[in-house]
Amino acid sequence: MENRKAYLQQLLHSDKWSLAQWNWIREYLESADLSELQAVAEEDFQMDLQQMRSTLDRKLSRQMLRNIHRRAGIKESGFRGIFRMYPRRVAAAAGLLLVCAATWFWMKPLGSDMLAINADNERKTLTLPDSSVVQLERGSVIKYAKSFGKTNRTLDLQGEAFFDVKNDAAHPFIINSKVMKTTVLGTAFNMDVDNDSLASVVVISGSVQVVTGNLHDAKQPGTVLTANKKLVLNTISNQYQIADGTADARFYEQKKAGIFLYEEETVANILSDLERLYNLSLKASPDILQQRIKLDVKIDQNVRIPLEYLAALYQARLVALADGKGYMLESGNSH
Repeated sequence: MENRKAYLQQLLHSDKWSLAQWNWIREYLESADLSELQAVAEEDFQMDLQQMRSTLDRKLSRQMLRNIHRRAGIKESGFRGIFRMYPRRVAAAAGLLLVCAATWFWMKPLGSDMLAINADNERKTLTLPDSSVVQLERGSVIKYAKSFGKTNRTLDLQGEAFFDVKNDAAHPFIINSKVMKTTVLGTAFNMDVDNDSLASVVVISGSVQVVTGNLHDAKQPGTVLTANKKLVLNTISNQYQIADGTADARFYEQKKAGIFLYEEETVANILSDLERLYNLSLKASPDILQQRIKLDVKIDQNVRIPLEYLAALYQARLVALADGKGYMLESGNSH
């Protein structure tokens, strides 16, 4: 197309994209030169700057984002956090660039031979056609072909999931994401690609091969991880570190089982696990943190149940944090 810039301008201001337009934008984003899209975003930003200064608020920003999602025919749930790192005014003018360039792979329409499993508001456990088991965390999605397990075992992951892979030497189990590719034969591991800047793989048993960087380069040997090892990737610098993952492996094993069993464990370590499980900030007075206790915590119960038990046990007061994102156990000596 002769004037790609004009066509991009048209797409930016159209109410809805057709399948042909969506295929065109995907091909464009795969090209090396995105200068026209940058120019369109910059021009629109300058044109609308004065109006945005006086009218743009959170409500309008959310509406703009919904409009962009509607054009692409996608659900908003798949794009948590994409705009948190950008000012609202830039998001308004350059929304097309940011959404498409960062997430085009997940916005493309599913073919008739593809399946998508979405764990919207609760964890979801499913058994794949090859008998492998996947535990999807809230807000996570996997996609795979209906022929999965017959000729190949390749799927796509967005978010976080625990995999217990059925051994099949003839068909490697491959997980693709935007930032890494993981290949296994038979093992159990957790993969998290939900964070904006960090991604990780923790191996519980067996071994996996992780490829970062240019995921389309078949010659990359990848990095091999064995049991109780973890790889943490900085998705911005594309640098990774390998570290001891024993504590993480224990955490994911218990989460998969659905219950955390503690035998004479410190309250400090228990609260650390609960922080990860419930995504909350949990604090306690120093004298409580040092105590050791036997405790069982089911992952589907309300976080206040184990906290209220600890408060009663140590005659402490359970106080909600000021930001509403956690709790504090205050001992009798601290209040």
